[in-house]
Amino acid sequence: MKENRRKRISKWLGITGAVIFIGAVLVSVYMMAHNMGHAPGIDFGPGQYYYTDIPGWQKYFMKDAFHSRTPIGVLIGLFFAWGFLMYRLWCFLDGKWKDEEEGVSQEEGGTGI
Repeated sequence: MKENRRKRISKWLGITGAVIFIGAVLVSVYMMAHNMGHAPGIDFGPGQYYYTDIPGWQKYFMKDAFHSRTPIGVLIGLFFAWGFLMYRLWCFLDGKWKDEEEGVSQEEGGTGI
C-alpha cells in the first residue's frame, strides 16, 4: 500500500515538475521574443536578462568596485569545501535511501537486490 502511494506521489511530482519546466521555458521564450526585461541603451548580448536584473551590478562584476576583507583564495576554498560537503551529504543520503529500499524489498519476500 505504501509502495502504491509512493508511486502515485512520485508520478504526480514528475508530471508537476515537467509542467513547471515546460511553462518556464515557454515564458522565457515569450519574454525574449518580446524584448521584455531589457534596459534601454544597455546591450550585454545574451547575458542582458541576467545583468540588468541586479541593481548596481557593476559593484559585483567590476574588479575595482568590489572590495572584500577576505582574500579571494579563502572564498574559493570555502566554495569548494561547501561543494565537497554537499557531495558527501548526497552520498550519505543516497546510501541510506538504498538501504531502506533493500529493506522494504526483503520484507516483501524479495532478494533485496
